[in-house]
Amino acid sequence: MSWWKNGLLLGAGGIAGLAIAAWLESENDPFGASREPRREPTTAESIEAIMDKIREEAQWAMDECTTDEQRDKVYEEVKSSIQKLQAALERSGDKIITDLKAKTKEDEDDNLGGSDPVTKYRSTLEKLLKDLDNSKSEGVKENIIKM
Repeated sequence: MSWWKNGLLLGAGGIAGLAIAAWLESENDPFGASREPRREPTTAESIEAIMDKIREEAQWAMDECTTDEQRDKVYEEVKSSIQKLQAALERSGDKIITDLKAKTKEDEDDNLGGSDPVTKYRSTLEKLLKDLDNSKSEGVKENIIKM
């Protein structure tokens, strides 16, 4: 082959390579399936994931234990972990309350509407806790909470 044929083949190969790369990186899956956006987990799903992780780690530790003293230490560690989570949630709750108070002072002129926000918050939280308890009792891995 001559040098100009080699150049044309090299150029055609480069263009074909760029076209294939663009096709593979496009928004659509190369096999025709569209990608769905990843959804954020709900609060109940996040709490369940943390509890499942603690449960799995505790189960692994219990399987490794050979004495009752070791098992008692695992029980204490689980209790300590739960207490640390509660303390972290309490700190987060205090921060949320502080932020809400600051926002309320800024937005004093805004009208909240006809419904009582405390009642709505309480009913939403009660529904969240009820759904969390139901998912634990049913053993359902995916919990969809409708608010």
